[in-house]
Amino acid sequence: MYKIYCDGASRSNPGNASIGISIQKNNIEIDNISKKIGIASNNVAEYQSLIEALNYCFQNKIDVVEIFLDSKLVVEQMNKNYRVKSENLINLYNDAQKLVSKIPNVKLTHIKREFNKRADQLANEALDKK
Repeated sequence: MYKIYCDGASRSNPGNASIGISIQKNNIEIDNISKKIGIASNNVAEYQSLIEALNYCFQNKIDVVEIFLDSKLVVEQMNKNYRVKSENLINLYNDAQKLVSKIPNVKLTHIKREFNKRADQLANEALDKK
């Protein structure tokens, strides 16, 4: 079973932003992504981390995955419990939904920040790089 932990970070919100993703199989990290994404808000960074994770699944033919994010907004919007009101999130939401439709079994789960430490660490490492 694959589990992916995603996080987006933005300093000054909006400001320098990054994403961190930990890809795990049987609770062991098999890959990770840590990169800057330019100037963005925290919510944009969270969506970008999800999109990057979904792209990873699609490219690596992972068809059963649970993805964890500490952004309740992103999870609730993706699970269609909240409407997407922000114009700068609509395209990201649509991109993420298209990717979800290409992966047979995706579950998105909100977790508390303290359970998302590895993804947060990866996002902050990217921001700290010169």
